[in-house]
Amino acid sequence: MGFDGRFAYVVGRVRALENRMIDQARFNRMIDAEGPEELARILSETEYSLARDLGPERYEDVIDGELARVHALIESISPDPVLTGVFRARHDFHNMKALLKAKLARRDAGHAVEEGSGVTSLGGLDLARLGAAADMLVAAGDEAQMSLGAEALDADRAAWQRPEDLEGAVARAGRRAVEAYEAHGHDPQYIDLVLDRESFDYFYQVARSRRADFLMGLVRTMADLTNILICMRLRLIGKSADFARDVLLPRGSVDRDALLAVYGEPDDAFWSFFKHTSYDRPVDQALRARRDSGSLSAFENVIQAHLARAAAEGGMIDMGYEPVLAYLMAREDEADRLRRIFVGKLNRLPAEIVRERLCGTHA
Repeated sequence: MGFDGRFAYVVGRVRALENRMIDQARFNRMIDAEGPEELARILSETEYSLARDLGPERYEDVIDGELARVHALIESISPDPVLTGVFRARHDFHNMKALLKAKLARRDAGHAVEEGSGVTSLGGLDLARLGAAADMLVAAGDEAQMSLGAEALDADRAAWQRPEDLEGAVARAGRRAVEAYEAHGHDPQYIDLVLDRESFDYFYQVARSRRADFLMGLVRTMADLTNILICMRLRLIGKSADFARDVLLPRGSVDRDALLAVYGEPDDAFWSFFKHTSYDRPVDQALRARRDSGSLSAFENVIQAHLARAAAEGGMIDMGYEPVLAYLMAREDEADRLRRIFVGKLNRLPAEIVRERLCGTHA
């Protein structure tokens, strides 16, 4: 997209907000805190002001409250909220997952799932509307009912015609997820698989509609790195290439057919495939980290750190949507680190273990 003066004001605000993020020194204090109470006190010194009023057991409310505030602020001042808020949509796709799985479990297995279980407040879409659409999608297995459920979400506007429209994308994804669930013997993992794939298609559609080159590249990188993690996990549990074909995400730069062609090869042959891609170095680093630690989380941390660096490159651009997107992704990453630290402290894990469970570049 290049220089875009429309974002001058929001970029100026973001530059000021970046200075209020939690720095490494404070993260180290949190990791070394004697317990969750001290951790909450340290957090209360930051922008996470709710930590002053809520106990450490309410850490999710504290973190989500701050993230919701940040997303709302950027949305209110951005000249293109769809573009700058593109990855916030992950929370909306997640909410559709949670709603569908709860309602399908009740319909097909008679399991009573608490209303709102697994749903986050971080999405941008109205939860009541999503819930109404999910109700109609699972009301019956026939195509007419599923189409009705999708149309219900769009009862009051015509914006569905735009491929990057979030409400339309989430509703269509929900319909396709229910279809896959029905076609695969009521297997709930297909709800996750389809909605994950559809979310990446939404990211791509937003990038394409805005001709946003940085975002397009970031979507490709996210898809590729996620597929690397998926292959590692699936190979460990012995899943077939046919199953992997259903799971791998679209819109990456690595040819999925070529990747699937070597999926069943021994480890050395499979991982050698990435020597001919732009992911040679992070894959090599991730494999060495796993060998040294014996832990899959070490592999995942290296891959996640590589993604964080790719996102941070947007912050180096002087003017445009890129610094805004980079800031929001950095805040999501910050929140993820805080969650990991709180989980460790609430489980009384030693500081060394908590530090190991964070991404290598973060601790």
